[in-house]
Amino acid sequence: MRGILLVNLGTPAGNNKGDVRRFIGDMLSDPHVTGLSEQLSSILARRIIAPLSASHSATKYNLIWRKEEPMISPLLYHMQELAAALEANKNIAVEIAMRYGEPDVLHAFRELERKCPLLHEVVVFPLYPHYAQSTIETMKDAIGRIFLSRPHSFRIRFVEPYYNHPAFIKALADQARPYLEGIDKLVFTYHSLPVTQVEAAWRKGKEYDYVYQLKETNHLFCKAAGLDPHDTFLFYSSQRGSKWLKPFLNKDIGDLPKLGWKKVAVMAPGFPIDNMETLYDIDIEARNLFMDAGGERFTFIPSLNDHESWVEAIWKIIEKSNHTHH
Repeated sequence: MRGILLVNLGTPAGNNKGDVRRFIGDMLSDPHVTGLSEQLSSILARRIIAPLSASHSATKYNLIWRKEEPMISPLLYHMQELAAALEANKNIAVEIAMRYGEPDVLHAFRELERKCPLLHEVVVFPLYPHYAQSTIETMKDAIGRIFLSRPHSFRIRFVEPYYNHPAFIKALADQARPYLEGIDKLVFTYHSLPVTQVEAAWRKGKEYDYVYQLKETNHLFCKAAGLDPHDTFLFYSSQRGSKWLKPFLNKDIGDLPKLGWKKVAVMAPGFPIDNMETLYDIDIEARNLFMDAGGERFTFIPSLNDHESWVEAIWKIIEKSNHTHH
């Protein structure tokens, strides 16, 4: 029997300052994310960055937090919905886990074993389609560590980056199509990364090359959606320094209206699940910047979340990876 584990980086447990501070501290003390030693990462994250940025970040989380009872993080909400849809449609045990915060990997493993006593394989499906050290590597390390910490009756198999998988591209096109009518330009935006990290990975080949992979996603998306690539832009968001991949969404999208492009749609193919980077950085911050600069229409294209094409795509990607290596 197989089970599926959907993994993401994580989200604060609540939208209050304490929870946000803890989450930032956990995430930024990871050497895979910072590129610094474990000790230095931890000191910087927990003593300096988290305390300084917690209240500003909590304000942002407040704006995007889902207000139904119980109030819940959008990322957690959409992951739960996706897991439930996958489980119902494909009749397979599905759990979710976060690299930082709750629910954690150990809890997810135990739930899969509980649901499925004859479990022999857990397929780990990362909810990030492109390779990056700060997502794929840290997740593999953490899951590997937890897996090896005690005996298990099952093996684990990681799904490799699926940035160019036809089913992923089809899901993106199906989701975006209703939003593309009557726009001047489509803006693709991806999480920025430190240039040094990107270059180090790029030297190892295409399967580690973040920029190559995201440009391939854009190219295949344009083909599937019948868009001219010249009618698109590429921006990067959530940078934490100047030597990160540019142009920056939160600075440069304001230039578009004066160049004559006043109606844009914006999508983030690197985030299959809506989170702070889509709901705040795009739908609030970039929208305000664009409209204040003379924009007429700003259309936010939601992430795939639990779109039926995405449920189907996950299944196809898992099936394909099943045949490529055992």
